[in-house]
Amino acid sequence: MGTDFTALGARRRLVAGLGGAAVAALVVASVIAVPPDRTALVLRLGQPVRVINGWNAPEAQAGLALRVPIVDQVVWLDRRLLTLTVDNTAVTTADAQALSVDAFAAWRVTDPVRFHAALGTPDQANAALRGIFASVVRQQLGQGTLADAQGLARGSGKDALRAALDREWAGYGATVTDVHLSRVALADGAPQDAALARMTAQAQADAAAIGEEGHRNAALIRAEAEARALQILSASFGKDPQFHEFYRAMQSYDVTFAHKGNHTTIVLSPDNAYLRQFRGK
Repeated sequence: MGTDFTALGARRRLVAGLGGAAVAALVVASVIAVPPDRTALVLRLGQPVRVINGWNAPEAQAGLALRVPIVDQVVWLDRRLLTLTVDNTAVTTADAQALSVDAFAAWRVTDPVRFHAALGTPDQANAALRGIFASVVRQQLGQGTLADAQGLARGSGKDALRAALDREWAGYGATVTDVHLSRVALADGAPQDAALARMTAQAQADAAAIGEEGHRNAALIRAEAEARALQILSASFGKDPQFHEFYRAMQSYDVTFAHKGNHTTIVLSPDNAYLRQFRGK
């Protein structure tokens, strides 16, 4: 009889231990720890029933929260500001320039229920959002010229691009805070060669136009200077006829002797008027 009581007590202790372990496991399964930088979307039988620590919560809801074990599933979403990049996006501008564009967007999840329902897991969501991002970049840059795309890369007009992407992503429960083009380059191959050829031809045409304008200006300045010189000489000749004769003589000798290779020899008498000019007579 003593042995039977001992076995019964052992069984009761075992049952009690198992029951306590089950209760402890149930309690652990009922409690979730929500970090400050995460949002917990609670699904009950696949349907959203609660959002814990959403980005616009009136006060931080991070900490311990309860759920129904087994029945409730928790989907974790990032509460922080996130970034998403697209690389080597092919774009054709309105002036038929083929470009390769890299861009990034800063964004956050603002509606966890819609975000999960529309896009699924975070990995699936990133793939879908990346495709939408590339499509918006192609559409927006395709409406402008190469110069517009280059200006956008410098930050000019990027608000329009951000607004266009925000409109697209709003339907998926996401908000875009910033968009920037990190690289805008001509596509490799024939389009780039053609663009470089057009740029070279334009540069040559501009240089030729500048050169022609320079020649015209130089000719105009030279003509004005010569006219002014003639005026000065005419005024001088009228005041001093002897200077006029001397100047004409100098011009004559310059024509006769100054040319390279000229071997002309002139013999003058000592009382020549030209020589008297150098003797002060």
